[in-house]
Amino acid sequence: MGHWSESLVGEVSRQVGGNPDRSRIVEILGRVGREIDTLSGRSFHAVRRTTSTFEPNGLPFVEVPGLRVGSMDPVDGVWPIPDPVNPELAAVLQVASLPVPAPTAAPVADALWISGQLLAEASQRGSLSRGFVLSGLGAVDAEQRMEIMRRAMDPAVRFSIPILGVAVGGWWIQISRRLIWVTSETEDEGRLVELLLDEEVTGSDPIPLVATEPVLIMAPMTRQPAEWAFTARVWTEGVQQSINRPWVKIAKAIHGNGIPTVTLDPASTPYEIACQLLLKGYWHGYIGGDEPALANALAIAYRRQVERIKRETRAPNLTSAAATLLEQLVRPGFDPAQGAEATRRYVRRKANIAIKEHKKREAPDRYPWTQVGISERRYYKLLPLFAQKVNGRYDVEQAEVVARMKAHLDLVDNTREIRALALGLLRSRGFGEAAARKWLQRHPPEEAVNAWPRSPRSS
Repeated sequence: MGHWSESLVGEVSRQVGGNPDRSRIVEILGRVGREIDTLSGRSFHAVRRTTSTFEPNGLPFVEVPGLRVGSMDPVDGVWPIPDPVNPELAAVLQVASLPVPAPTAAPVADALWISGQLLAEASQRGSLSRGFVLSGLGAVDAEQRMEIMRRAMDPAVRFSIPILGVAVGGWWIQISRRLIWVTSETEDEGRLVELLLDEEVTGSDPIPLVATEPVLIMAPMTRQPAEWAFTARVWTEGVQQSINRPWVKIAKAIHGNGIPTVTLDPASTPYEIACQLLLKGYWHGYIGGDEPALANALAIAYRRQVERIKRETRAPNLTSAAATLLEQLVRPGFDPAQGAEATRRYVRRKANIAIKEHKKREAPDRYPWTQVGISERRYYKLLPLFAQKVNGRYDVEQAEVVARMKAHLDLVDNTREIRALALGLLRSRGFGEAAARKWLQRHPPEEAVNAWPRSPRSS
């Protein structure tokens, strides 16, 4: 079977019209479909049965590519964990018992905050890098290394490299990467991969051994097996792909059906990473917007922006200012493939918007659109009629523009009122709706006082 995007060829051809090149449409849809798979972390392929062997190497959880709950044959000691947001799917399998069940677990938001800081610590140590995986392979003897290679070559084996596994606050938190030997038959699961043995390492031709992006899994330890799990992909600078795409058109679908993606770079602070993980949990529906930890995380991670909001809006405290910023962050405004800097830009831009909107509410008369009595959007649509651009900016004498715009809008309103009166008069004299409107298209409204419908023609 081909890629799922091929099923859209007929619909796209009808929308394009004419006689489009079908092969070209298939190519474009295939490229777009693979990008959506990569952004969501799922391939959305047709349901089919496969046999897989999981080798987590000591970790109790493994990721699965969108397993439909109830479709797996019963296996002793293996439990699919339904996704809290999409309960019909399982992104995580528990393949071993948890070390020691905990009587209680911290709230989900607190666990996300802790997990984000552990993720940042692993990144700072270099544990998320290609070098970490290579050093692990180099630490074993040649016979063991060949066995690992052999296992990775088997498409039925899902071989994981453990990076982190720790119990904190009643939660189990782990990070791992999967090894894959890439061939023409390797299934594309929508994951980013990193070549491990390139020419620089081998000194000759590259070897098609890759590691998938790091995957974070966290689950409460209060039940055995676990009944809730959160998983997120981690994109570092080495695996991110910057592609120019209309993110706003696909953001809702990606966050409604995809796996959260956290982006890191060397400039990311531990608090920024932890806050980003909380925001991704919020955007993907794992925690609610009323969670106090969200505002607290913003106040800690983006203190400069929150302090500026507090100062400019005269908020009583940093938590209140952070809540104002959170109101702007109701939906994801950046493509994760653009990298961690996009997150920081997004927060800075939304902080500026929060301050600007507060000033509009506090002193509306200082803005020209409020003086005219229209929205800011309409003001800037009308502005080209009353001002000219100089060096890329409108040369605006505010008092003059406001006066001219007011006169223009008054004239428009008067014209509409006169036209409405004329239309009503024509209708009262026997004109039909369509006939009255056609008459007004051909005559000035003032002449309606003398207008009468034509008498019916005699046969």
